[in-house]
Amino acid sequence: MPELDFTTQNTLYATHGLHAYAAKCPPQLVRYGLRYYSKPGEIVLDPMAGSGTTLVEARLRGRHAVGYDIDPLARMIAQVKSRQVHDSQIERAYKVITRRAAADVTALQGRAATAALCARATPPDFPNLDKWFEPTVAAALAVLSYHISRTPMSAHARNFFWVAFSSLILAKTSVANARDIIHSRHHYWQHEQTPDVLSRFAARVRQMRRQMADFREGCRAAAQATTATAKLGDARSLRVRSETIDLVFTSPPYATALDYSRAHFLAVAWMRYALGIKLTDYRALGPVYIGSERGRTGRGFALNPRLARFELASSVLTQMAEDSARQASQLQRYFADMHRVFRQTARVLKPKRHAIIVICPSHIRKVPVPTHKVFVELARVHQLKLKQEVQRTISVRRRILPYMQENFGQRMETEYVLVFQKTA
Repeated sequence: MPELDFTTQNTLYATHGLHAYAAKCPPQLVRYGLRYYSKPGEIVLDPMAGSGTTLVEARLRGRHAVGYDIDPLARMIAQVKSRQVHDSQIERAYKVITRRAAADVTALQGRAATAALCARATPPDFPNLDKWFEPTVAAALAVLSYHISRTPMSAHARNFFWVAFSSLILAKTSVANARDIIHSRHHYWQHEQTPDVLSRFAARVRQMRRQMADFREGCRAAAQATTATAKLGDARSLRVRSETIDLVFTSPPYATALDYSRAHFLAVAWMRYALGIKLTDYRALGPVYIGSERGRTGRGFALNPRLARFELASSVLTQMAEDSARQASQLQRYFADMHRVFRQTARVLKPKRHAIIVICPSHIRKVPVPTHKVFVELARVHQLKLKQEVQRTISVRRRILPYMQENFGQRMETEYVLVFQKTA
């Protein structure tokens, strides 16, 4: 691989900028992996697909792609970004949605609301609704979501509009009373002027239509016609047939760095029916995420026998346990989860094919955690041999990454691209 510095390059082409998402891998990095370790027409898997960067780039480069993610909103975003939706479908539904939603909002402002309109304008019940959303904003979101769900259109077009809806909330300039909303913990912020939900929705849809048009053109220009599928699933127990994948490319969550279920909560609370999940079930997913700091840890720390054979992992965990048993337990759970991910990766890969893992080292309670080196150690027992390691600097200006709390150390500025080859 050449030097992987994309600081001056556009990372939002095609549908890559369709929806904000924390810690996204730059698409150029996926492109290089595809170029050097796969061929047109082959199958690429991202077992922790997030918002679908690998899926989009694979299609633009003439590869078939399959992605899994445990988060239902991430799965929807990834599917919309990587599947072509014709503009005629979007146009027809958009006219109906915006016309009816605008009529409802006007009627509400004129106090001419019928009982049916009041029902449409009633937001879903979830904790702290009044804190995060002004009443007029909540009413506009409610009627908009109603018409997205009720207007006749294809399932793909409907998901397109749901992603546009989500992007009103999960954004740097959110319609919610919040800042830093893309990250785990939202910060309350009062707008100087109440956001115009429908105007912002119209602007987002216009932009997304242009992005989708670019994606369709890119797919037409690709070396081969392909498909991409985003599925709900867990990277620790993949439902993929053994030795059917030509390349695995993924950027796993960082240890205890981001809590996606918290970050996405304010959008999922509005979209629970579209996503097919109860809010209580979505909240329960939080501790299950790889890298989550909310899983069960117990009161003390005991080294997992499955990890005891790994010298570096054991050393890091033992050192951290001297300072914090809780943090050591969280990190141990992360290593154990990734051990399972590597097992699945090796199982689904064809012999002699490659897996590319992009990961950051970190500091937890000021203890350095060489995650990339631990990954090499974990992968080795699954016949995944390190073939290449490239260090690259993350652009803190262009990539959405969290500032770490004092106990968690420094902001992540360096990541490693690890290329493994299945030896058998």
